[in-house]
Amino acid sequence: MLRIAEIKHSQSVRGEYIVLQNTGLVAINLRGWAVCTESLMEGTISQIAASLYVFQTDAVVKPYTKVVLFTGSGEDGWRETTDGRQAYCAYWNRELPVWHGARSVNVLHVAGSRAVVDTTGPVLDSLSAASA
Repeated sequence: MLRIAEIKHSQSVRGEYIVLQNTGLVAINLRGWAVCTESLMEGTISQIAASLYVFQTDAVVKPYTKVVLFTGSGEDGWRETTDGRQAYCAYWNRELPVWHGARSVNVLHVAGSRAVVDTTGPVLDSLSAASA
């Protein structure tokens, strides 16, 4: 389970980041986890897109390991921290800060969502046959 450990607000993308930590007892894959502001529930589509970051990398995070999402630019990967441990660093590559004016920040696991109906497969055939 990823939880927010720290939020560093800044008016500059260079100083802004979020620290997440795997607080569970098992390793998790970052792919499909997302961080967003309150815009997800209250905003327009463009506001949602501007404040939603979805991890697309297959990076396995062990229990109690940290993940740092930087708003600015850089290269994603594992880095050694000041205490000698490893942390996964991801970069959003944005030009404007995100968390500075946010009222709330949320962590979601969007990959756990499932489609109710898959329109690419045989479901359509069975639906059209039933209505004929």
